Amino acid sequence: MEESGFIEPLSDEDLLTDEDLAEQGDATSDYEPSEAESTFGSLTESVTEHVWEYGRRYHSFRYGRYPIPNDEEEYKREALRHTMLKELLNGKLFLAPIGDNPQKIIDLGTGFGDWAIEVGERFPGAKVTGVDLSPIQPVWVPPNVEFMIDDIEDEWVQANDYDLAHLCFVNTVIKDNESLFSKILQNLKPGGWVEVQDIVPRATSDDGTVPSDYPLNKFYSMLGGVLNDKYGFDLWAVEQIPGLLQRLGYVNVQKKVYHMPLGEWAKDKHLRLLGGCFREVVMDFVGAMAARPLVEGGYDREEIDELVSSITAAVMNRRIHAYMPIHFVWGQRPPASA
Repeated sequence: MEESGFIEPLSDEDLLTDEDLAEQGDATSDYEPSEAESTFGSLTESVTEHVWEYGRRYHSFRYGRYPIPNDEEEYKREALRHTMLKELLNGKLFLAPIGDNPQKIIDLGTGFGDWAIEVGERFPGAKVTGVDLSPIQPVWVPPNVEFMIDDIEDEWVQANDYDLAHLCFVNTVIKDNESLFSKILQNLKPGGWVEVQDIVPRATSDDGTVPSDYPLNKFYSMLGGVLNDKYGFDLWAVEQIPGLLQRLGYVNVQKKVYHMPLGEWAKDKHLRLLGGCFREVVMDFVGAMAARPLVEGGYDREEIDELVSSITAAVMNRRIHAYMPIHFVWGQRPPASA
């Protein structure tokens, strides 16, 4: 069963007026490779190697399959996104009802590890494991937190004892989500949960201020084609996940959708804060994707630069009331029979 929830629809009173706009005006790393050993498969020395291309740093594990950078600029984007999601959830790190005493939690595609570290601090009695392709996590972490460098799409060593498997903004860069969720199901304990947090990259508005030729939607259309052709990724994968979980045998599948404002156009201060954070997260992502995937996908550099400039102008325009849906989807491995 799926449930949907939304940020309350925005009325005219929530929007910044022309007078409001006039008053406000225009608007080397501490992260080093962890030494934890992987339980996914065999590692090679390549996991600690990086490559610099197009002015950004990328990992080189598995021939650099992952198209998103792993440098300091990317850390700033991930950290802001992590803060934004916590603000959205009023301090919560997830929505799945795992109880107050989980024993094992795994963060798949942990990135720089902020979520894994914070959930480890909130549940000091739980063992928390973060897994990622890049060795970019901090060395100094809580004693119950560890990081593994490996590909979450590889075969897993059977554990069957995780209380929660967490994936945040990961499934759009997975080649085979069905296989991945099947492995997760096998490794959850009976009654354990999986939770996915991801965006549907499609900007819209409730008042018609997002035009049909909105440049950010053009960008996502171009990027979606490139990622699918070059990497086998589905940029809109999260829309299919509730049905996929049910087909695989998960129970109590639920979904909650938040309409995240894009930019500081809402009158409500909390929504304006979220919108400002989200705008920065999106623009940093646009810059990262313009640096490598679109160029390698055959688009002309001048065309890309012009599109990025038009996106910047659009998201800074507080008379365009754009938002994008962020989906939270969670499902449970069937509990053991009584």
